Amino acid sequence: MRRAPETLRLCRLALRLAWLAQPVLVGSTLLLLVAQAVLPPLQLWFSQALVDRLSLDLGLIPQVPSLVRMLPLAAWIGLAAGAVAVAQFLQPLSATLQTMTGDRITGFLAGELIRAANRWQGLARFEDPQVADDLRRARWYVEGGGMYIMSYGARAALALFTATGTALVLAALHPLVPLALVLLTLPALAQRWDFGDRMGSHLYVQTSETRRLEYNREVMLTPATAKDVRLYGLGQFFEQRYDTTFSHIMTELDHVRRSMAPRVTSASLLAALAVGSLWVWLAWRIFQGEESLGAFVLYGGAAALLHAQLLSIGFDLGFLPINFGSLRALQRALEAPPDLPLPSRPQPVPRPIRQGIVFEHVCFAYPGSDTPVLNDVSFCLKPGESAALVGHNGAGKTTIIKLLLRFYDPTGGRILLDGVDLREYALADLRREMGVIFQDFVQYELTAGENVGLGGVEMLNDRERIAAAAAQSGADEVIDRLPDGLSTQLGRQFGGRELSGGEWQKLALARGFMRDALLIVLDEPTAALDVETEYAVYQRFHALTRGKITVLISHRFSTVRMADHILYLADGRITEAGAHDALMAQDGEYAHLYRLQAAQYADASQKGGEA
Repeated sequence: MRRAPETLRLCRLALRLAWLAQPVLVGSTLLLLVAQAVLPPLQLWFSQALVDRLSLDLGLIPQVPSLVRMLPLAAWIGLAAGAVAVAQFLQPLSATLQTMTGDRITGFLAGELIRAANRWQGLARFEDPQVADDLRRARWYVEGGGMYIMSYGARAALALFTATGTALVLAALHPLVPLALVLLTLPALAQRWDFGDRMGSHLYVQTSETRRLEYNREVMLTPATAKDVRLYGLGQFFEQRYDTTFSHIMTELDHVRRSMAPRVTSASLLAALAVGSLWVWLAWRIFQGEESLGAFVLYGGAAALLHAQLLSIGFDLGFLPINFGSLRALQRALEAPPDLPLPSRPQPVPRPIRQGIVFEHVCFAYPGSDTPVLNDVSFCLKPGESAALVGHNGAGKTTIIKLLLRFYDPTGGRILLDGVDLREYALADLRREMGVIFQDFVQYELTAGENVGLGGVEMLNDRERIAAAAAQSGADEVIDRLPDGLSTQLGRQFGGRELSGGEWQKLALARGFMRDALLIVLDEPTAALDVETEYAVYQRFHALTRGKITVLISHRFSTVRMADHILYLADGRITEAGAHDALMAQDGEYAHLYRLQAAQYADASQKGGEA
């Protein structure tokens, strides 16, 4: 069973998060729970007085408590009915408040999780499977676990308050009665808690498998994969994968349920026998004339109510440990320290860049991997120079860009900007001077203007600047064809206009032109464009970025040759470096690939002419 200090800590954390989300509603809910808890003992006491007064008026018993004689039968009927009516009034009000509070907790925690993830400036955590599991658990808590803890915690609190009041009623019969009932119910509470603890631990371990289950489901329900699923007939394949994974998850969970059910049931029967024994004892005392009929209503009802409330506490609290794993994951996400070391006294980013960017013996391996992606890479990017990174897939080209943007830090060596390590600059200021269009650029389900303007979010409402960036990338022709121009909603998800791959790429290029950045990177973002259009884009790009440091990544050597400096990478190393003509003269791997690609284009052009 989970240790008590850890349990109390997590309960306090859940309550603190709920209080931060909506203190007024949480406080109102707690006050209402206290009011609800007072009513059941009052109902029992009024019921006892009602039965005793009725027995007296009918002549069934000669003696009743003096307080019962003070009010007529109609008054006791009114009080008993009034207590029931108030309870009926408070119940839906309390449920409404709990729902409202739960909704606000969900919204608050989702916002906190978003803000926490936004503080992670690198990529390592987003690409770590263990962090992905934690984020899945945290999202589960945000989407439902927080509401469960609020709902079941409120019910447990109500049951606890009610049980306390009921125990005080039973203590008037004999102080040992409530104590005996509580002690005999404790095994049922412990078993229920143990059941929830084991289920929670099991669900925690199953997070990776649950993510796999969700992936198989989303493949069948997501528009992005719909074409492949239908073309290749993959529906049955993913259905079977989903069913198999689901069956495996359920089999393991059912095993835990079946193993715990007999113990939970037997412990509950023990508590029920204790209540039955009290009823027998009460009946015997009434026959002996030691108690009135109303006493049976009061104490017998109180014993049944105490038993029910104690079991309710066990049932409701048993759901808490199921959520504790996801709560701890949420706490780890919210309290995670910066993923990249930040300088205590950041240096101002130079503007303009005077010396350039230098890679000094840079080595890098991705977290969790012992295989280096880059090994002793050294080169210099001078101010106003355009450089191209060339090589086969997996050679390390995009990794160099990730290090240059400081999404990761080198595992060996260093990267200097005007002689200062990148780690000494304020990260936000550094990236503000960088404009990048990635190969896997994002197609935002926003308006055309927003798709461009996000490249300089502080200028999102500057339509002239957005139009100028679109003209620079050639996206103005795309925007001119849209029904509402820059205001046109794009993407099918919200009923907008869908674009071709090349049109989306032009918008992404325009996004990169929004900033007056000192470093511009094109990480093969024009793959969906035809050769002539791509060449025109790069020519325009080359003309518009004079005086800036530019880096190109492309598999089309016809665009690469315009760069001032070409770096050829193989197996994480720079094996050739120089201008196009110099590399052709070396007759190395670059020259070989260039001639091979040129021959393919010439052959394709010749066949097109013959046709």
